[in-house]
Amino acid sequence: MAYYITTNVTLKFGRNASYNDMMAQLAPYMERHGWKLLLALQPYVGDLAQIFHVWEVAEFDDVRRGLEACAADPEAHAILAPMPDLLVTEAMQLTVKTPYSP
Repeated sequence: MAYYITTNVTLKFGRNASYNDMMAQLAPYMERHGWKLLLALQPYVGDLAQIFHVWEVAEFDDVRRGLEACAADPEAHAILAPMPDLLVTEAMQLTVKTPYSP
């Protein structure tokens, strides 16, 4: 069974480009730890500070492994170093597909 991690990020004003640069490094790093970025969305019209991600993990333990890597690995620390200057909030959920989802 696949699991999906969704994140809803609110950026500080004017930080979109810097956040995009950070995520360009983080996405391949997380993929090495079992998280595959399926989709990243930002509004074309509306609150331009909002970013939505959908990550896929094959196994439930991949969630823990990815988060532990971010907490302990110096490479992850270097990638995530700008985060306090970029984010207002980040909310994460672990989800599964509904029976009617393709």
